[in-house]
Amino acid sequence: MIIRGLAAWLLATVLLASAAYAHGGVGMVDNRCVLRIGPDLMFFTGYQPQNSRDEFCDDVPNTGQTVVALDMQDTELRDMLTEIRIIRDVGTHTRMNGLPFLTDAELASPEVLDPVTIKHLPPKKYPTGTLTFALNFPQNDRFIGIVTVENQHGQRYVSQFPFAVGQPIGRNLVLYGFILAGLIAGVYGIWYYGGKQKKPAAIPKKPGVRALRWGGLIFGRFFEIQSKMRRLKSDFRH
Repeated sequence: MIIRGLAAWLLATVLLASAAYAHGGVGMVDNRCVLRIGPDLMFFTGYQPQNSRDEFCDDVPNTGQTVVALDMQDTELRDMLTEIRIIRDVGTHTRMNGLPFLTDAELASPEVLDPVTIKHLPPKKYPTGTLTFALNFPQNDRFIGIVTVENQHGQRYVSQFPFAVGQPIGRNLVLYGFILAGLIAGVYGIWYYGGKQKKPAAIPKKPGVRALRWGGLIFGRFFEIQSKMRRLKSDFRH
């Protein structure tokens, strides 16, 4: 019973994490859009100045000019080489948890990346910790953002985040609807399996005890009838 309850709790935790990072390495933390890359964090901000100054975190709401800013939360990132690449998702990549994912071999192959790249910022250090770039999306499509950092020891970390341009709101609602439904199911499992107590097993009654019990009832009823008959006879005589 305890194991089932823990399993339900783990399910709810995993689903909650999926909700926070439904688009790969990008997710909301404390009402801020965060890009996870290895052990470090970057704050992610995107907006489209020709439409509004409203910021977005994952999918780009409309086509057109788009500005993206990355703020390196961890200072060690400022001493690393940072590379940015935006590619079109052509639907041929490996999928992980339903999302496209490039393998190490694909990431290292110019033949794979160059034909589908729409924006590339070569590896460079950003001492101020702020990186801003603009790009134009001419039409609705699917894309994958790839951020790569490398330290002075040659250690590399890669964060990939698939996103869509002109994403219909209905699709996002369906995605988060499934996540919410799964989360509710997980919470219900915690309540059900955690609060349900095992009923004590009934003690089986032996046949001999049952026979004696019925026998006592029959004899008791018999003597009660006899007593009533004696009273009736006595009343008749008088």
